[in-house]
Amino acid sequence: MGALLALIPGKDLIYGGLIVALLLFGIHEVNHLKAEGAAHEVAALKVSSDKLIAQEAAHVALVANAYAASAAKTTETLDEQTQATAAAQSTAAQRLSDFNAYRRSHPTVASAGGAGGSAGQGTNGGGSDSERLSSLEQVALDLAGATAAGHNALSACMADRDALTGKP
Repeated sequence: MGALLALIPGKDLIYGGLIVALLLFGIHEVNHLKAEGAAHEVAALKVSSDKLIAQEAAHVALVANAYAASAAKTTETLDEQTQATAAAQSTAAQRLSDFNAYRRSHPTVASAGGAGGSAGQGTNGGGSDSERLSSLEQVALDLAGATAAGHNALSACMADRDALTGKP
């Protein structure tokens, strides 16, 4: 091999070495530029991503504030409805109590409801007719109160759903 290299003039060896060095430098520079371009692209994507994240956080905060206001309004409305229902229930219970007291103090009013029927009607359970009537009235009053409370809860749920979905 040394004999073959001796046939190549020194000037050509220098040019060959220079060509190989330039090729290696070119390969190195191409790889360096690719890495540098990728780093710039990653930096640009990070800036863009941070900007989008900040915009989304601001939007989420805006939606959360709107929902919080709507939820507070819904809760306030539900509280008002619950208080109104409780007041109506209390008023109805008081009227029922007053009517029962009046009916007990006036036997003709108490017996007027059963005057047209026979003596055997309504004697399935224990207690007098007025006690059964009173318990049925109380059950009806409780049922009305439960229905009103259910309606209040349903309207609050619907208002909350509408606030979440953005319905007016």
